[in-house]
Amino acid sequence: MELTTLKATSRVLGANRANARLRKAGQIPAVYYGKGTEAVNISVSDIDLRKVLAPGKRYTLLDLEIDGKAGNPAVVYSYQKDAITQKFIHIDFIKIAEDSMVKVRVPVKLSGLPIGVKTQGGLFSQETRYLMLAAKPACIPTVLELDISNFETNVTFYAKDFKLPEGVELASGPRTVIFTISSKAKKKEAAEEAAAPAAAAAPAAADSAAPAAEAK
Repeated sequence: MELTTLKATSRVLGANRANARLRKAGQIPAVYYGKGTEAVNISVSDIDLRKVLAPGKRYTLLDLEIDGKAGNPAVVYSYQKDAITQKFIHIDFIKIAEDSMVKVRVPVKLSGLPIGVKTQGGLFSQETRYLMLAAKPACIPTVLELDISNFETNVTFYAKDFKLPEGVELASGPRTVIFTISSKAKKKEAAEEAAAPAAAAAPAAADSAAPAAEAK
């Protein structure tokens, strides 16, 4: 299992002011934890972290070199960003073992223009953009890609329909809808069905109002 070294420094868990000083110095507060081990409070360089989390490297296998001591295998489990500046404000690293299964949230990337849209006038809708997977560290995919060019109308593609790489299992619900391609005719029928009760209610409302008008 090939790991990328990321230097980290241990820190004492303190007040928010201490974390603010760390961030001002270009360090991001973080925690390293795992099954059977105590959580370790650390900080990592913002610059180094951005390299690790560059596009396509979300689940890079890391060796956290804490205070100069290597041998701390990890992946970035989650992170928080400032809502305005989009700067990292906290990172969670989870300890990994070569044979352990790690739950990860992986983006879904669909490419191509479906036949059902291009030549059949269908309507395309992507319902899910991320899936939860369980995978061994060396098998974690950075993205789930699917070419949808050959899909026709009246199709619903579920999470269970993905052909996952070896060593990867689905952790999301198998019937999670990824995308649909519906025909315009079906959409029109649905709209007509929805409008029917309203149309039926209109005459009824008029009839109920008639006696009042006659009494006048």
